[in-house]
Amino acid sequence: MKFTVFLSGLLLLFLLPDWTESVDTVEINTLARIINFFEQNYKRVDTDGHPRQYATAINVPKDQCQQNFIPTQNTFLTQENAANVKNAIADETNALYQGADLIAAGTRKVVISKKKQYNMHSESLLLNPADNSPMSKLLNKRKDGCSVFYTFESPCVDTCLNPSSSHNIINALKKWKEHDGIKAFVFKDFWKFDTEKDLQTAFKQIVDHVPLFRCVSENQCYACKGEGDTAIDALCLP
Repeated sequence: MKFTVFLSGLLLLFLLPDWTESVDTVEINTLARIINFFEQNYKRVDTDGHPRQYATAINVPKDQCQQNFIPTQNTFLTQENAANVKNAIADETNALYQGADLIAAGTRKVVISKKKQYNMHSESLLLNPADNSPMSKLLNKRKDGCSVFYTFESPCVDTCLNPSSSHNIINALKKWKEHDGIKAFVFKDFWKFDTEKDLQTAFKQIVDHVPLFRCVSENQCYACKGEGDTAIDALCLP
């Protein structure tokens, strides 16, 4: 009997590393390649080549977010036509694309009067209303898939991450947290009006619900951390 218990203990020791590796988390090098795929195929730019704010989100089989997956035109988001995506998000009267496995948005011009108008941000276009948004519909298509939300510039403090704003994305992040499978919220640059603001506190509102990453190139992403009492990593701050 003692020998049997000892053997079981040995088996547990050998099986434990495999169990640990099976936890559903995005592989960071694969994430960098996915974000680069977005930038290469869907990036919103002016006619002079100046980049403009846009956001995309995917819900794909989880193996496409794990180690060694290389996204290409033949292996990744094959039902989405890049030209259709770019044309849709460039149209500021709608600025929204909803496909099979991908959604995307630019900024939508909302005219209140001849003297008053504003741009609805791409994050809000994709994530609101929280219970019936393009994102919620995308997540419903694959209950345990890998869901990645990418925004070119970080969500703005005064609107997207402001709980008192009618366009905030916090309730949508709470809903996304309930989704099974791999999750990653990613940004590249900082919203230009926020570089002097308290992004440590603001970004914590994202990390409370989904893991936050900053991807700066096809080869480099950073896990922003910030869970619990830990701080947002300096690489994810201005």
